[in-house]
Amino acid sequence: MSTIRLPVSTSLPLVVALGILVAVACGGGKNPLETATPTLPVTITTPTPTAAVTSSPRPSPTQTRSPQSLEWLQSTVNVPALPSPFADPALDADLQNVIETALPDFGGEYSVVVHNLLDGRYAAFNESNVYYGASLFKSSLMYEAFIQRDAGNLDFAMEVVLEEKYVVYDLGTLEFLGLEEGDIITVEGAIRAMTIASDTPTAVLMQDLVGVAADQTLLKLGIEDTQFLNRALPATADGMARLFAAIASGEGVSDSSRLEMLSLMRQEHFSGGVIAGAPAGTAIAHKTGSFANAGHDVAIVWGPAGPYIIAVLTDASYTLDPVRDVAVAVWAYFEANP
Repeated sequence: MSTIRLPVSTSLPLVVALGILVAVACGGGKNPLETATPTLPVTITTPTPTAAVTSSPRPSPTQTRSPQSLEWLQSTVNVPALPSPFADPALDADLQNVIETALPDFGGEYSVVVHNLLDGRYAAFNESNVYYGASLFKSSLMYEAFIQRDAGNLDFAMEVVLEEKYVVYDLGTLEFLGLEEGDIITVEGAIRAMTIASDTPTAVLMQDLVGVAADQTLLKLGIEDTQFLNRALPATADGMARLFAAIASGEGVSDSSRLEMLSLMRQEHFSGGVIAGAPAGTAIAHKTGSFANAGHDVAIVWGPAGPYIIAVLTDASYTLDPVRDVAVAVWAYFEANP
């Protein structure tokens, strides 16, 4: 099996600025997998590797270590059924009132989209407001990778080198993953790392692999205001809800790929947003993003009145508490109105 080193991308402006991509990690400047950091508002439950990670001398730029398996990071997680096709959105005035009044004391800006996939009940608030997307961009890269795999253009078994140009974006997740500069990983392993652990170095690696096609795919979905190869990482609640609807319905991918993506997103470690707003054990596939002026969570929730998509984007800094409060209100509405 060949191992490749990716050329430095000249077409992806996000890779140009270290400061911009450092801001992408869900934990901001903190290690996003720490469980007892006062400034990190989310509770993380991290899996225990099946084998202890052993340290080795850091390789020189010309050296590589043996291939590193990340199979331990992923578990087999059940993905409950979704309706097919999804019900068309139908404005629900009562649900609209719920999302507009969910944060009475919140001093910042927030946006919400809720769409019940079973019966179509829908509400949106400030859905076109643009925010810094933070780690939400990793969901777009994941989706594009599966599209390219199913088209025969990307081999998930291909080995790539975790070069210094990727390692510089580390915010602590590489130590958790047992990875360091010069390691060889597979494309599949990189996707696991960036989706489950929200690792940024592997996300930048995947960005180089999938290229500009990621944003082209968003445009094909009718998403024009959410762009993840743009240095500013603009994102809207409407754009993210559309992206998650495409992932959940398997648009452009095989059904097995659809289930793989949902399974990966069910295992994301950050649980302070939508997950915290639902009863324990609720099936939720989601992606968070948190940094200065960015506290987001987008999810597919298998709720009491059928599965629904919920996208909550806020300008809250380093906290997902407002997202949790909106999620609590939405869950309570569907529970009371099944």
